[in-house]
Amino acid sequence: MNFELFLNALPAFREVEVDGRSAHEEILPVLAKERREAFENDRAPKISAVAVTIFSKEGEAHVLLIERQSYDGVHSGQVGFPGGKREEGDSDLQGTALREMEEEVGVPRSMPQFVRLLSEVYIPPSRFLVHPFVYVLEELPPLTQDPREVKDVIHLPLAHLLDERNVVEGKIKTSYGLPIKTPYFEFDHFKIWGATAMMLSEMKQMLLKIR
Repeated sequence: MNFELFLNALPAFREVEVDGRSAHEEILPVLAKERREAFENDRAPKISAVAVTIFSKEGEAHVLLIERQSYDGVHSGQVGFPGGKREEGDSDLQGTALREMEEEVGVPRSMPQFVRLLSEVYIPPSRFLVHPFVYVLEELPPLTQDPREVKDVIHLPLAHLLDERNVVEGKIKTSYGLPIKTPYFEFDHFKIWGATAMMLSEMKQMLLKIR
């Protein structure tokens, strides 16, 4: 998708509504019921936020993703958006998303332009309730990866996201160590699944609705 066309469509993108739950369950149907039940039973989820940043690369619109480092935790090695848990010094959840993006990949928190929110996503293994904030950047600055957090930075073209051929079904090893058969987004050698895929699926439905 051409970046200028995306910018021209921003007013419509800000206002368009889709059923977030349906978009989430389209890409992760196998765990949908368990996720809903876990959220209903969690009285104090950990509040977090992520930055879903759309930027121009060679004139085309891309989404900024990261591959996390391997560590002893439920999100080890997964593909996600820059983001993390709300901290006491954060002014609000937008502040959380922007701070985390600055810390993890070096995008100054003053640069991104806020566009809109996506539907929140609950992650049962970590008990995070994630609030996704969509931003736009006309130019991605030189990045500085936090080597403790980030193994790789991924530039996912929006055109790739919108191409149905890039949604495949296969086995994914969950944080519980059990493989599940589920759809996911495939890009290069990356399998984008779980909460990240759910957010991307919702954004994909929005873009398809206004295109």
